[in-house]
Amino acid sequence: MKKLLFILSLVLLMASCSSKEGAGKYTITVNFPDASFNGKVAALTSYDTGDTVQQAKIDQQKAIFEGEVEDTYYSRLVVDGKRLGFVVEAGEITIDWDKHEVKGGVLNERLAALDKELEVMGEEFEKLSEKEGVTEEELEAMGEEFEAKEGDAFFKLYEANKENGIGPWAYYNFLMCKNYNVAQLDSALATVPAGYKEMKRFKKAVSDAQQVEKTAEGKMFTDFTVQGEDGKTYKLSDYVGKGQVTLVDFWASWCGPCRRAIPDIKKLYEQYNGKGMNFLGVAVWDEPADTRGAIEELQIPWPVIVGNQKLEELTNLYGIMGIPHIIVFGPDGTILSRGLDGKKLIDKVNEIMAQKK
Repeated sequence: MKKLLFILSLVLLMASCSSKEGAGKYTITVNFPDASFNGKVAALTSYDTGDTVQQAKIDQQKAIFEGEVEDTYYSRLVVDGKRLGFVVEAGEITIDWDKHEVKGGVLNERLAALDKELEVMGEEFEKLSEKEGVTEEELEAMGEEFEAKEGDAFFKLYEANKENGIGPWAYYNFLMCKNYNVAQLDSALATVPAGYKEMKRFKKAVSDAQQVEKTAEGKMFTDFTVQGEDGKTYKLSDYVGKGQVTLVDFWASWCGPCRRAIPDIKKLYEQYNGKGMNFLGVAVWDEPADTRGAIEELQIPWPVIVGNQKLEELTNLYGIMGIPHIIVFGPDGTILSRGLDGKKLIDKVNEIMAQKK
């Protein structure tokens, strides 16, 4: 009998050791602020692929998802095109859609801790940046320091969660804080769990790095064609390589940094538009109606290419992993600058236009 009990306890021990963190049954309850959400559909999507994993109709200002997860994963809850990220894991998870607050689950607690850490860092950066007498150079240096600390925070979170749903998300965000070329990226991905390399996001990261090298400074522009929401066809070559310097801003209405970049582009527009330089916006990863609303709200004076659907293939061509991404093309279409913003962008454009005279 003792031997049987010992075997049973050993089996249970082995089972507990082999079970994956966060695996099991889950109930996710999403609370919405008012009745206007009733009848709409909430979707759990895979952060890696963007595919819909599960849907729930909103009723009485709630959406409820139930199921069982073996491999926890980072999900984006999508309602009306708006997104909220969290980890699908075992247990009772409650989401306040209005406050963007997620409660429940060990892994989600770790994400909340990271959010708090980044929030504190952001507040510290904001206080320093608002100090009287801070120069543009000091502000840029502080921004680079903040991004480095942000990358360190993501890497630390990845190291503690390599084998659960946080790991791939944290490591991808760590890579987003870097500017790796193909060789550096290959080296970095050689250190992560083998399964990461099969994920769509990491394959895309490698592809993006390859495209960045193909569209680096000094290379000729790569053309693209967009079917506009107005039914017309637009090409990059309609604007680039026409004998003038052209600044092209890849952006989206929902992107805070994109919005903050507009005033700097406006300064350049006021200084150089029609004087050997033209400007173009390309709306990516965005709903056409939202783009149009932002163009009016931000009073953007230059033309913006707006597709008849969300545009993703354009950023793939240029290996753009994050927006805003601003590329400056020479009169013949040669890429003169890419990936700069703020004072660095303004200084670079001033340099280019001075050399052009």
